[in-house]
Amino acid sequence: MTNTVMTESFCQFGSVYYEPLDLEQQHLACMQFSAQSKTIEQLYCFPHEVCIELISGLAVILLSARPGTETPSAFTIHHYLRLKPGVFFNVVPISAEASYSLITPESRFKQYPLLRPYTLQHTPVQFHILEIFDCYHSAEEPPCRFHKATHEYYELLYVTQGMLSVARADNAYALTAGDAILLGPDTKHPKLLQRERACSYLSVVFDMEIAKPYRLLGRIFHCTSGLRDALRRLTEDCATHTAHTRTLMICHMQEVLTHLLLFCDPEDEPTLSASSPTYQNDLLQQILTYMEERVTEPITIEEICHKFFLSRSSLQSLFKTYLNNSPKSYLLNIKLQKSKELIRENQHTISEIAELLGFSSIHYFSRLFKKYFEQSPSEYAKQVFQEEDA
Repeated sequence: MTNTVMTESFCQFGSVYYEPLDLEQQHLACMQFSAQSKTIEQLYCFPHEVCIELISGLAVILLSARPGTETPSAFTIHHYLRLKPGVFFNVVPISAEASYSLITPESRFKQYPLLRPYTLQHTPVQFHILEIFDCYHSAEEPPCRFHKATHEYYELLYVTQGMLSVARADNAYALTAGDAILLGPDTKHPKLLQRERACSYLSVVFDMEIAKPYRLLGRIFHCTSGLRDALRRLTEDCATHTAHTRTLMICHMQEVLTHLLLFCDPEDEPTLSASSPTYQNDLLQQILTYMEERVTEPITIEEICHKFFLSRSSLQSLFKTYLNNSPKSYLLNIKLQKSKELIRENQHTISEIAELLGFSSIHYFSRLFKKYFEQSPSEYAKQVFQEEDA
């Protein structure tokens, strides 16, 4: 994608106008050109103001403030353009061909070669949702364990309330409200799902074409506001089954996957100001990743603020806006989820797990565990071992 001439960055080169110029009244000369090549090797420069009026087709204008530039700025032409004297430019067609008028007081100009040829390239779509096979929202179901059948498609799980554990042959995942995970095709091992307390979640089984799916698979994403909105629309539409809503659901899934890819490839995002919602989404994702990576360390909210140059109130506001939660509560949540994982691994005692996760005492840890999961750590361990022996 290129810039638009309606942005501030175009103002250094010229301005736009909306009505064709009266050539006779203003004593201007008009030359007509046809642009066909997607590759440009030179730029033109007039010593006076020059106007460009696109006649047919779609086109991009390359602009530079100096000759011999390696990477000229590219702007899609939406209006008639008036370029300042001394600006270096050329026109590249987006369509197979584009014709335009070049209007000047005189036809004198110079040509300057680019340091390297410029070729207009369209950014390919990174993925394409082919079909949604199954989509349902399980609302406030009681705690239970069950297996899901194997299949050859992708599956997105998004927890809207409560807690959901997902176990596969290769790994186990613990999701809380606001978490999403994308699982890849598996035709050999069924997934084991365990709902903790009353749990609501969205399941979407779909097929897609994507070049590098491994960037997304098996990673827990903590949904920010943009991703939550797309998932909410998907949840609302999955209750109806018209042709139009099925099309909308595919659009929503495209949006969901785009958000997930932005989490994986933050370098693809433009430079953003600290007040930008996208910047804050990315900052939040970095903080959540930092918390997860150090869940077995006794980190504090003050340390997180210091690490990310935030005041305590700014951190609180960030979590409240995007997760509707507090940093302290979120950190406690992932520690308790990690404690269940450690209990299942059976490599540490309950007391060691409490110490490992930074709890002040085993009694405090046990009290919080029972408050969250409605059973003590020892009761949970006993349940896990009984199920394994069954």
